[in-house]
Amino acid sequence: MRQLLVLLAIAGTLVIATPTAQGPSSPALQLVTRAAEALGGRERILALKRIVVEGYGQIAYQNGGGNITSSLDAPQKWIDVRDYARVIDFENRRMRVRQRQLNAFVFAAAQNMRGIVAQQGLDGDLAFNINASGAATRVSAAAARARRMDMLADPVVIVRTALDPKARLGNVRTEGPLQLVDVTIPEGDTLTLAINSATSLPASVSWIGPDTNLGDVTYRAAFTGYEPVSGVLMPTGYNTTIDFRNIVLWKLYVDRHAADAPEVTAAPGVASAAPIPAPQAPVIESTPVAKGIWFLRGAGNSVLFEFDDHLTLFEVYASEANGKAIIDKARSLVPGKPLTEAIVSHHHFDHTGGLRVAVAEGLTIVMQKGNEAFIREVTSRPAKRFPDALGRNPRPLKFKAIDDRLTMKDGSMTIEIYRVIANSHMADGLMVYVPRERLLVQGDLFDVSWDSYWWGSSYMDNVRHRNLQVDRDVPVHGRILPLAEVQEGIAKQIKNAQALCASVDAAGLSMAGCPVKTTVDR
Repeated sequence: MRQLLVLLAIAGTLVIATPTAQGPSSPALQLVTRAAEALGGRERILALKRIVVEGYGQIAYQNGGGNITSSLDAPQKWIDVRDYARVIDFENRRMRVRQRQLNAFVFAAAQNMRGIVAQQGLDGDLAFNINASGAATRVSAAAARARRMDMLADPVVIVRTALDPKARLGNVRTEGPLQLVDVTIPEGDTLTLAINSATSLPASVSWIGPDTNLGDVTYRAAFTGYEPVSGVLMPTGYNTTIDFRNIVLWKLYVDRHAADAPEVTAAPGVASAAPIPAPQAPVIESTPVAKGIWFLRGAGNSVLFEFDDHLTLFEVYASEANGKAIIDKARSLVPGKPLTEAIVSHHHFDHTGGLRVAVAEGLTIVMQKGNEAFIREVTSRPAKRFPDALGRNPRPLKFKAIDDRLTMKDGSMTIEIYRVIANSHMADGLMVYVPRERLLVQGDLFDVSWDSYWWGSSYMDNVRHRNLQVDRDVPVHGRILPLAEVQEGIAKQIKNAQALCASVDAAGLSMAGCPVKTTVDR
């Protein structure tokens, strides 16, 4: 998951700070030095060998793009983070993060609700993951960059880095009670350190990163509740937000800080492990479903419909790369007809991952009307620092809003588009019915691979509400199945969810999404 990388990836190239080469009268250096003195003294900061952060927290599900609705005031879904521990070893330029993360709501994979232990880290410039058996695997350069930036989102680390002679400081300015200075690290990335004018303590650090849904995203990690630890002030709370709707992305509550703990040992095999190869264009497999209908399988599934004079896609899933590959594959299947529109089932960030490239390719986006403001906001965001398809080829959004239903029909094809009703996963979703073939094309109403979920009854509720005669299910997740197998799968998944909640209840615990037991006086 894209939001797990952000949460866990707090590693990067650590710099060993030495006396800065910038002149002592530099306003930028003076500001950073004041911050170092406020934290415990410049010499103490430079003398630190290691720091440890332990605690717990929460991360926004799908970077804030996983709510029931896309409205501005939608409540957030959270992933709980427990047993969090981060060690930064300045001497050996090593970093480790270990934590257990679990969904704070019942959805799909039982392991996500019981908790997944994840370990990630860094040795010098090499970022890696550690599996359950202790083996380390190298990760991509993009992931390493994200880890480096998140690692710097700590007041001690960013101030120590800013004191390094290889760092470049500048653009000192004042914003209200804060003084800001830009810190450009040796790798070339620039972060902005905000310092409280009254206390000289670091208030926050911000930086820009790429996002497949949102273009350039500004992250801001704020620090609060400083307490002394071994002669250094360290915050008891970290709060990271993004500039899209000011969403709180990641909250960390610190149980314990430590300084100069035992050194971090090197991860075995990392130095000799082959680096992750550069990403290749996704391979899309196409399967004819019926005359003029193709099932396209990539990172997720899409469906292509052929009309008399144009082509229509259902879903541009996952990412720019997958979305572009789907679009290219669709055009190659029927080269004589233009691909003109893409129906998007709902607003969740995995389902809109290819949205920006679809707009850049000139496609009209078809969605339930409740998503229009959200989609206009997302596709209007810039991508200048990290140009994506829409940043390189800006185009205005072409949007077709559907309220309750819409029929698209000509001599070659008829599809009926319906709003999904009575579904606790999405409030403004769409599904497609093909009457000639009795197909139901849907995203997130059912996936044969899910372990458990609560909205399974919504599938047949929608079929009955629309009086549809369904023979086969064509999903964004999973494989094409006859309706009877879909119903069997849903029954099993609901039963699994009930058993999971029963086990949670038996342990005296509770979980969001599980039914609450009540006693009613009669």
